[in-house]
Amino acid sequence: MAECELEGLITLVYCGLVENWERIELFSSFLKLTGDIEVAPPLRLTDVVNRMTEYLEIRQLTLEPLASTYPVISTVEESAMLSKRSILMLAPIGENSADMGGRRALLEQKVTHQVALTIDTFSLVCEVFLEPRLSLRETLERSVDDFLAVRNLNAVWLPALTHERVTIQRPFALIHPRQILSFSERGAAAL
Repeated sequence: MAECELEGLITLVYCGLVENWERIELFSSFLKLTGDIEVAPPLRLTDVVNRMTEYLEIRQLTLEPLASTYPVISTVEESAMLSKRSILMLAPIGENSADMGGRRALLEQKVTHQVALTIDTFSLVCEVFLEPRLSLRETLERSVDDFLAVRNLNAVWLPALTHERVTIQRPFALIHPRQILSFSERGAAAL
């Protein structure tokens, strides 16, 4: 009996050390999905999302419609693969929501700009980190598949203008660059 309990404890400790699951929210045109994604140090959420893969593995996935009139057949999945091309934006929930662990020096070399973006069914205002000599357009054209890291996100779901009002405010988020319909730089922001 004691050997079985010890074996279970070792397995629990081992899994806790090896697996690093971070809680995130993902938004598509009409759904909010919440689940866990593995982010093993020294990687950041940005590094994991921007890997050269078409899908993200998400555990403990919960699906919620952004409007009560939008039907969802299956609302909970133990494990699922999500297509990155259908994700408009994603944001971490909780402690690691800034996604800046150990990366402060990199951010100090960049210039922060406030921007307005329209992505599919969302209108948003946020701050982006850009290289000192690059505009947002040049940054997006250089890395068309890398999600754009933003902070101080304020978003409004556009269909909500005729339905329930849905607003999203997050300290950090990643925006799918191929989903950006329009953008406007509003100038440098204070760090």
